[in-house]
Amino acid sequence: MRLHRLTATAFGPFAGTVHLDLEDLSGSGLYLIHGPTGSGKTSLLDAICFALYANVPGDRLTTSLRSQHAAATEPTTVVLELTLAGRRLCVTRSPAYERPKKRGTGTTTEQAHVQLEEYVSGRWQTLSSRIDETARVLDDLLGMGLDQFRRVVMLPQGDFAAFLRATDEERREVLERLFDVTDYVAVEQHLTVQRQEAQATLAAARAALAGHTGRLTELLAGTDVDLSELIEPDEPLDHLAPADLLSLVDTIDTALEAHAGEIMALVDDARSRAKSERVSLEVARRQEERRRRGHRAHSVLDTLAEDADEHRARRRRLARAREAVAVLPHIGAAERARTSVTTATATRDEAMASLPEAGQDLTTLQEELTDHDEVLATARHESQRLERLVRDLPRSTAAIDDREETVAVAATALTAARTQAEETESTRGQVQRAQERLDQLTPLVTSLTELSTARSSVAVLRDEVRSTTDLRQSAHESVLARRERVQQLVQQRLDTMAGELATQLVDGQACAVCGSPDHPAPAPAVHQVTPEQIETARGEVETAEAVLGRARDRDESAASRLGLAAAKVEDLVLTVTRIVAENDLLDIDAEQDLSGPLVDLEEQRARLVDVAARRDAVDQAVESCASAVTRAVTAHDEATAVLAEARVRHEQVLQEQADCTRRLVQALEAHDDGCPCGSLVPPDGEPPTPGGAGAPGAATEPDLQRTPEALAAAVTAAVRGHRADLAATDRAIAARTDLDHRTTTLDEAEGLLAAALAEAAFDDADAVAAAALPRTALAELEQVVDDHEARRAAATAVLEEDDVVAAMQEETVDLDDLGVAAEEARVAAEVVSRRQASAETVRTQFTTLRDHVRRVCAQLGPTAEHAAVVTRMASLVTGTSSDNDKRMRLSTFVLAARLERIVELANERLVDMADGRYELGHDDSGARGQRRGGLGLVVRDLWTSRVRPTTSLSGGESFTTSLALALGLADAIREESGGQEFGTLFVDEGFGSLDQDSLEQVLDVLDRLRDGGRTIGVVSHVTEMRTRIPTQVQVHKTQQGSTVSVVGTTPDVA
Repeated sequence: MRLHRLTATAFGPFAGTVHLDLEDLSGSGLYLIHGPTGSGKTSLLDAICFALYANVPGDRLTTSLRSQHAAATEPTTVVLELTLAGRRLCVTRSPAYERPKKRGTGTTTEQAHVQLEEYVSGRWQTLSSRIDETARVLDDLLGMGLDQFRRVVMLPQGDFAAFLRATDEERREVLERLFDVTDYVAVEQHLTVQRQEAQATLAAARAALAGHTGRLTELLAGTDVDLSELIEPDEPLDHLAPADLLSLVDTIDTALEAHAGEIMALVDDARSRAKSERVSLEVARRQEERRRRGHRAHSVLDTLAEDADEHRARRRRLARAREAVAVLPHIGAAERARTSVTTATATRDEAMASLPEAGQDLTTLQEELTDHDEVLATARHESQRLERLVRDLPRSTAAIDDREETVAVAATALTAARTQAEETESTRGQVQRAQERLDQLTPLVTSLTELSTARSSVAVLRDEVRSTTDLRQSAHESVLARRERVQQLVQQRLDTMAGELATQLVDGQACAVCGSPDHPAPAPAVHQVTPEQIETARGEVETAEAVLGRARDRDESAASRLGLAAAKVEDLVLTVTRIVAENDLLDIDAEQDLSGPLVDLEEQRARLVDVAARRDAVDQAVESCASAVTRAVTAHDEATAVLAEARVRHEQVLQEQADCTRRLVQALEAHDDGCPCGSLVPPDGEPPTPGGAGAPGAATEPDLQRTPEALAAAVTAAVRGHRADLAATDRAIAARTDLDHRTTTLDEAEGLLAAALAEAAFDDADAVAAAALPRTALAELEQVVDDHEARRAAATAVLEEDDVVAAMQEETVDLDDLGVAAEEARVAAEVVSRRQASAETVRTQFTTLRDHVRRVCAQLGPTAEHAAVVTRMASLVTGTSSDNDKRMRLSTFVLAARLERIVELANERLVDMADGRYELGHDDSGARGQRRGGLGLVVRDLWTSRVRPTTSLSGGESFTTSLALALGLADAIREESGGQEFGTLFVDEGFGSLDQDSLEQVLDVLDRLRDGGRTIGVVSHVTEMRTRIPTQVQVHKTQQGSTVSVVGTTPDVA
């Protein structure tokens, strides 16, 4: 893997866009990334991790990666160009973050997104824009997770120093994250679960066997079978061996089967005797019941013989009553027909009273009246139409008056609209002239206002520049003083270094400088300057430099803003001069005080604004007036047209009224001349004379020429009289027809009655009435006769039955004696049956328990063997077995092998960095007596041949060893992930604890890491590293966010 380019925007401490050409930095092979604490050195490495894994190391969340210094509209993006497995890729990734809404107020969440591209055939091609799909592609190519990548590529020295001094359990947690041992842990867990399940299964089988044998003992104790020779009373059955237990169960099964056979024979004998006694008792009871039925039948026949005469009289009476019932309907029908004829005759006579006594036929009269209905219908229609026309005439007259008034109003409105339009047009001309003047004054007022504001800003900025210049000078002097203090402390420490080393000498132990165990003349101890004091002083220098940087930035910013403000004043002076000259407005000198002219111009401009503000309203008023004139003209024309239409309609109504009157008079004359309705005689008077004074509402010619009301009254009278005569004729015809029909019905009813009397042998209707019975009496008589016949038939049938005849001939038996014998036999059979049921229940339960015992005994042996094997294997892989002499878990054993390989690879570099004095070793002694050991590390001192703990290493030794351990771990992970080479590595911090010689040795090792084209980036804020590594990436921290610059090569920085 090789990194080529990194671009980060609004990421971490970087407010803007930072671009690093890592390909350019790789030209020197080794470069330094340095900057103040918190400036963002590690954030550059976090950006690489985020681009590849969508996450960063440590506890930070991806939602906090956005720079707090960035502008609200600046998107957060990381772009990483790299080569993986021979493929040139580009990853563009953005985290989720909050941004202002594009519409409205508040914020919204910008969702995370990614784009993966590959450089193929001279151009970039998109592989994926899905987060999950991109993660799969990168994981396949990298072959490791984020934690592994951080330790292989980033080499964080702080983490490896902690790993060096960690306990076995802490190392186990780290190694489990780096090396996949989940399969081995799964084996441990699987065998542990299998052991628990096997032991539980064995215990359950033994418990089940004990339960079955216990229930078997209880069952056999309640039976009447003698098993004392087979079962010992004080020995539980589950204590027997499985084979002995099965043999005993089979013997008991045989004894119970024999006992069941004996009981079954007794049951069969008792049931047979009980059945015989029960059958004898039932036969005797049935015979006794037959004898009793025969005696009851004889008694019934004797009683019926005594009532024979009465029974025959009732039968005759019932037959005559039934014959009368058949004749009664004909009598009622004849009487109803006679009554109906009488009523119809009266109705006919009443209807004929209003008709002529000697005249034409009723049917002919009805036809003539009907023929003249249409003439009267025409007269009535014309009368109704005339009424409507009379009502319409006043309305048409009023409509003419209304339309004339509307025309007058429209003419007045048209005159007013034209006058208003002329006035608004004049007002619009005045507003247009005021707007032209305002357009000339507005640019001048705006420029004068800006010029006055700019001059005030220039005065304020001049004061600010003087203040920031003083602060910058003071900060510069503070930096110089603190740098001089650091040099003094470093010199003092060098002067007293011999005394400090002398205080660490111990008689008999090797000197850390020369290695001699003898110390003849140690330097005297004096007041010493500690490294912490020097580091504190350096920190104060960095703080002072940061203050100086901020003061410098503020001074430069103030000076820049002052220059911009002065330039703006000059531009505004030229603008004001040009506007005054072009418009010849006022005599204004832009170089003089502008407060007076500006006030005058503002007042004049305010007045013009008020006038010009009316422009839209005036334009709308002009348009409104024009529309009003148009509407008024249209309204006047429409009102004139409507008036003409109303006058035409009035003339039409007058003409239609005259025509309708003429048609109405003609219809009335036609009816009077041809209709016979006037010749009918009313029941109480003389017939009216047509057209005479005696006929109310008669249609005479003088009346018809007088009013429409008189014509309507004449029509109403003619229609009423005509309908009355027609109705009287219809009633007379209907009454005559009904009388004929009812007479025919009477003749038919009397004929049927005579036939029914003859058939039933009755003389007349009175004889029928004498023989008839009411319905209730008839039903009671029928019931008495039927009951008598039924009782005699039933008694005769009983006496004719063969069983009854035979029973009455046999002798009687004692039923009580037979009942006692049957009950005794039944009780004896029940006792024996209960013994048999009990024995069968015991037999069934014993069979179930016997099968359970056989099944459990068959399972017990294999279950015990399986539990023993699984327990032995689980104890072995979990380190609790005596066969595991190291007492080490399987997963720990695998991690120990990985740790041994890491130590081998680390020692290859540690020998050079430590001058061959010491090396690392793997120690598994901690596993003895501990549950999770076997991952210990020790230091083997090759000069003294002693083994010492890693906590005995000094600060420089600890860093050197940690670096070697980091490189060894990186090599081991590369081997684990398929041997992929990483062309870019980073070493993060830790160099401050090295002396000059150790630093040289470490840098030599890092220099050898560049073999094969590998690029090494060292992250450190140690000052000495800047002089040793010329190619540098400098990270600057400011209040506006961090920035990056590159020295020692051609920079490509934004």
